Amino acid sequence: MSRFLFFLLLLAVLAFGAHLWLEEHAQRPDLSAREINPGAVRIVSVTPPTIAAKAVADRQRATQALAGAACVEFSGVAAADAARAHDAFAAMHLGNRLLEHPVEDVSRYWVFVPPAADRRGAEGTVTQLKRLGVGDVSIRPDNAISLGVFSSEEAARRFLASLAARGVRGAEVGPFTKEVRGVTMLVREPDTETVARLAILQRDFPGSSLHAVACPPANAKAGQ
Repeated sequence: MSRFLFFLLLLAVLAFGAHLWLEEHAQRPDLSAREINPGAVRIVSVTPPTIAAKAVADRQRATQALAGAACVEFSGVAAADAARAHDAFAAMHLGNRLLEHPVEDVSRYWVFVPPAADRRGAEGTVTQLKRLGVGDVSIRPDNAISLGVFSSEEAARRFLASLAARGVRGAEVGPFTKEVRGVTMLVREPDTETVARLAILQRDFPGSSLHAVACPPANAKAGQ
């Protein structure tokens, strides 16, 4: 009887060992074929908890500081990001509460005589200028008279002084060419939710800033 039990136990051990071996060497399903671009998957960046907490605290402070402001200005948007900013603000459905205007830099200045009432008046001024020795002039479509275009305001003012020394009167210096370097968005009467959304939106536009400003006249054109 004891010999029978021994063989029975031996068979049980062998069966259990065979089960373990088969389980270890069983073919596992290959899931790699289900991956989409496995080589392209990577962790781009991980924001440390302290930095993330500081960003949240900064947004909360900005929201509280602007609470109740009559108008809030979102400035510092680069020209290259102007279209993206326009779309982001359009998605907020602010209607005529939103004013958008470009931020421009003057790249060239001109010396000119302001527009005459008509072409004949402008031609009369040109005749007077030529008598004073000023020959390089041109009449613009609006009947203003261009006396010269310059790369800086300082150069334009030096030329204006030289004209005054010849007896030329009534000439002025003004911007001739402007280049758009950015865009500013202004929101009238923003509620707390809108201010919070603006604070969050700053993350998408590095260098942008939020601050309370005096509201422009009520008849200012929206979207300009």
